[in-house]
Order: sequence, then structure tokens, then C-alpha cells
Amino acid sequence: MKFNTWVRDARNQLVAHEYEAAQVDWLVMDMMDWSRTDYVMHQHDDMTDQVHQILKQGLLRLLKGEPVQYIVEKASFFNRDFKVTQDVLIPRPETEEVVMKLMEMMSSGQVADIGTGSGIIAITLKKEMPQLNVWATDISENALDIAKYNAEKNQADIQFVLGDTLAPLIEKGLLLDGLISNPPYICQSEQDVMSESTLNFEPHIALFAEDNGLGIYRKILKQLPCVMKDGAPIVLEIGYQQGPAIKKLVTSMYPHLKVDVIADINGHDRIISFRWRVSK
Repeated sequence: MKFNTWVRDARNQLVAHEYEAAQVDWLVMDMMDWSRTDYVMHQHDDMTDQVHQILKQGLLRLLKGEPVQYIVEKASFFNRDFKVTQDVLIPRPETEEVVMKLMEMMSSGQVADIGTGSGIIAITLKKEMPQLNVWATDISENALDIAKYNAEKNQADIQFVLGDTLAPLIEKGLLLDGLISNPPYICQSEQDVMSESTLNFEPHIALFAEDNGLGIYRKILKQLPCVMKDGAPIVLEIGYQQGPAIKKLVTSMYPHLKVDVIADINGHDRIISFRWRVSK
């Protein structure tokens, strides 16, 4: 069978199941280690039986709703490839805007990525701003293993520590010049409106939070006085409906802080940012 024939049939099957057809292209290019140009040039080639069997197994996983990123164990973020497994979330493009916001607000010093997952935020910060001293925490040992692999692969010197939110940094007596986090922020009641793919395959510990999705934010905010230097920027990714609630949460705990809610490129609230100020 020729590649283009198999791809056409596979794409039709995905469309019939209401899945994104382009995942087939990604599957083939990764399997064959092809660029987009290679893919076009070789589309009329005959595939071997071995390749056909491997692609067939990949298609079966796609038809069960498994994201192609988990099948090929790879996702792109800030034009870099990162390993992803079902122990970590698949990177979303909106998170790139969160990273860029922190990069606008600080130029040097010590920064921490709280709930690092696959390590994409911490590694991107280190690669884009090598002068930063980057720490990253996560409560999942499996996630940290993935993050460490990605850091080594991308030649990024990151200090990884296992623990809940800021607790391991507080134990080390660190003082931070900046903080960033994309924590779990979905409340359990929203499961009905989420995709089956996300619910069935992405780690719930990285998706859901108590207190209507505000639980982890509340925990991080309570710990800030122990680690933040005066004037240090804090940037948090938020759910698109959470802006007012999280801004209220911050200002109720620290009335002296000026808090901004920032929309992403699609016009949805995506970022909370403010500078830590020691209360007079």
C-alpha cells in the first residue's frame, strides 16, 4: 500500500469519529522521521509491512481518542520538542503567552516554575534567558522524571525539586526574583464540558483543583511572603472564566497589590500578573 492511500483512508476514519484528521500526518512524519517536505515527496512510496503494522496500531489509538502527542511521545512548545507521556499535560499554545509575560517583567535573578509538569515553562525560560537561575517544583515524581529528561535533551540547567507548590523552596530558604505557574485550575463540575480525549488520557492531578478550581492558587498565594523579594513579578495562567475570582482572591489577601488580568490572543482571560510588594 502507498502512503497516500493509507493516509487518505486513515484521515477519513478519524473524521468519521469526529477527531482531527491532521493527527494522521503527524503520526506518519514522526514514525518515518520525515519533515513536511519529505512527507510530500514520499507520499507515493510503498510502505513496508512493518511500517504498516506500526501505523495501524497508532491509528487504533487515535480512534480511541488518545492524543497523537502521547502516541509519538512528543509535543512542541516555543519551537522546541519536548517529551510528553500521560504523566504530564500536553502543552497548550496559550501557555507560551504566559511565559512571554514573565519574560517582559524580569531580566535576571532567580525564578521558580511551580507545578512544572513536563518542564516546558522552566526550560523555555532558561533557553530564552540563560542568565536566569531557574527552579522548578512538582508534586509528581513521574512528572519530574519527564521534566529532567527534557531539560537534559534541551541542554537547560534547571534545579528540580519534588514537593507541593512552594513548600520545597521554602524549606531551602530560597528568595525569588520571579515566579510563574500553570497550576491545576479546572473544577470537577466542568467535566461535562471537557473533551473525552482530555478526560480519558491527561493526568487529572494536573487538571483539577478543589475550591471551584481556586485551591492551588490559594495555596501558592499564602506562601508568597516566605519566598518573594520586593518587586518580584508573579505570573499565573488561569482559566478563561477565572479572572475576576482570582483577582479578588489576590486582593483580599494582599490589598496593597495591583493585579492585572490579561487576555490571550483569542481574547480570553488567560493571565494574572502582579509584582510582590512587602506590606508597609
